[in-house]
Amino acid sequence: MSVVADSAPVPAASTAGLTRSYGGIRALTGMDLAVAAGSVHAVVGKNGGGKSTLMRLLAGAIDPDSGEIRIGGQVRRLRSRADARAHGVGIGHQELSVLPERSILANLFVTSPPTRWGIVDTREMRRQDAPVLSRIGLDVDPTTALEGLGVGERQLVELTRLLIKRPRVLILDEPNSALNERETHGACSCCCAS
Repeated sequence: MSVVADSAPVPAASTAGLTRSYGGIRALTGMDLAVAAGSVHAVVGKNGGGKSTLMRLLAGAIDPDSGEIRIGGQVRRLRSRADARAHGVGIGHQELSVLPERSILANLFVTSPPTRWGIVDTREMRRQDAPVLSRIGLDVDPTTALEGLGVGERQLVELTRLLIKRPRVLILDEPNSALNERETHGACSCCCAS
């Protein structure tokens, strides 16, 4: 009888030897990282330490000079933000990218609203958004325009937009910088709970 050892689970995202320079300034040198599915990591360091560069590489905003990025064990060349999203990488930036004059619902599906017979399907939008809005603790009518919400609520809308897409990897750049304690707790419960 032979026993086969379980292999280690494939990381949700990993980098190997990731390097990026801006002119003559090296922002990242040989960055190795492995992020397990369901885990939470914080990237901390001084200004200019390469944190934003790492996030931009994983989000497909810039290309590495060398090294590789793997998503779900597969080497991926993330040529754009849309390419990164297609491979399951969601990123929320510190600066909000919401449309204040539009409704919560319209902001949640701004890039790819579900359609039925060529018409935007608001019923499907509500079906998809309701559990995420509830879990994140944003108890607001989804037809409300964002201009009527506070900064913290707008940030929760942006976070909800990312979570609806069920990303394999979720990168948040100072996600609670504009949130109060209640909003921070709701967001953390939603993202960090198993």
